[in-house]
Amino acid sequence: MSILSRCFSLVYEIYCDGASRSNPGEASVGISILKDSEEIATIKKRIGIATNNVAEYLGLIEALKYCVENNIMEVYIYLDSLLVVQQVNLEYKVKSKKLQEYYNQALDLINKINNIKINHVRREFNKRADQLANQALDEL
Repeated sequence: MSILSRCFSLVYEIYCDGASRSNPGEASVGISILKDSEEIATIKKRIGIATNNVAEYLGLIEALKYCVENNIMEVYIYLDSLLVVQQVNLEYKVKSKKLQEYYNQALDLINKINNIKINHVRREFNKRADQLANQALDEL
């Protein structure tokens, strides 16, 4: 039994990523939802013109919305954006007014989930979410 399995009866893990071609540029999000290490759902969608940081926040927000809509109250979420992770974990202040609105949206959703841990993961461990975000950009 893994450490995660001992913490939660049903282990949900969500990997999310935002992508932007140019900065700002055409942007998208990609999200992989796993339950007990099996992918059960994916989200990939274009979000219009955005910076990479906005895309990362929107990826997290989509993941959080999925949790709330599907009554997932215990979850580990992984992002490769250290900035977003440290901001939502209250380790960094949000100085950008543009990011502040996304930060507030994320915190509102986080507060609706009972047991949540948002973690930074190196890019090479977030390949599936990155793949989904890039597929969304490649689809016209």
